[in-house]
Amino acid sequence: MKNVCKFLLVFFLMIPFISEAQIMNRLRNAAERGVSRAIEKTVENEAEKLAQRQLQKAFAGLYGEDGMPGMDWDKILSGISSDVEVADQYAFTGFTLLEITGKDDKGKDIEPMKMKAFLTEDVQVMGMEVDMDQGKKKKEDGTAIMIYDFARNASIILMESDGQKQRMAYGIDLVKMAEAVEVADTEADDDNQAADDYTLKKTGNTKTINGYSCEEYMFDSEEGTGQYWVTKEPIKGKNTFWGSDNPFLTAKMKNENPSYLKDMPQGNMMEMNYVSKIDKSVMDMKVIEINDSQKQVFNMSDYPSVFAGMQADKD
Repeated sequence: MKNVCKFLLVFFLMIPFISEAQIMNRLRNAAERGVSRAIEKTVENEAEKLAQRQLQKAFAGLYGEDGMPGMDWDKILSGISSDVEVADQYAFTGFTLLEITGKDDKGKDIEPMKMKAFLTEDVQVMGMEVDMDQGKKKKEDGTAIMIYDFARNASIILMESDGQKQRMAYGIDLVKMAEAVEVADTEADDDNQAADDYTLKKTGNTKTINGYSCEEYMFDSEEGTGQYWVTKEPIKGKNTFWGSDNPFLTAKMKNENPSYLKDMPQGNMMEMNYVSKIDKSVMDMKVIEINDSQKQVFNMSDYPSVFAGMQADKD
């Protein structure tokens, strides 16, 4: 399968299985140049600055400063719009806690990072929580709640400062973003005059992780090698984006990669170890906690829109 850009690792955590390994090394470099440029081109000046701060705080630990090379940013930017409609509320049934560790290209340990991914039965919604003060001595930024509503093409950030709650919601057309990734992948294939060469093998090894029976998969490509432990069955209340129902997959992707989708694990990743052949960096991801009974509801009426407030000030 052509590389599927991980603009969505921070956005989605669990998107197509192979691509997660292939460009994991690019993910840590996308927030400042990628998300910031997107906001700069689409949101009014005041909202632009706020969006930039919040997104950079939330994502800089993953992306870094160099951005994401090889993407069709004109098309990606065309898929982003300002304030959009959201649901009245978003309900989640529990959460999984993911820990990310590893080593950089110089062999130095990277700062451990934890993310909470909310569980939901609705495949059209994903939510996550990131502690923006991780690794800091001074605790000042708190947490950011990010909700992605695929049915409305909406990305929502919930913020609270000094007891005041606000939300920032903007539109993201995932189809256009996916098409931008496909264009970049196609151009790369043209340059190389060859399709991506990778292997994915189910080893037959099994083990129990967090009470779930898991199977081992080994991945190998020109870019790196990966070891994955995936649950045999999807976790209750966890919408998985590794199957053919993934809303990020365009019709073109499905038509051109039927065997990829057929062989894709349908469970949930519990552990991953990825080693880059390019820069020798290492990425380890592990689910360290699963709570499928801690319900949480976010009522949008509790979080007035930042954009609406700015418009009222102008009027």
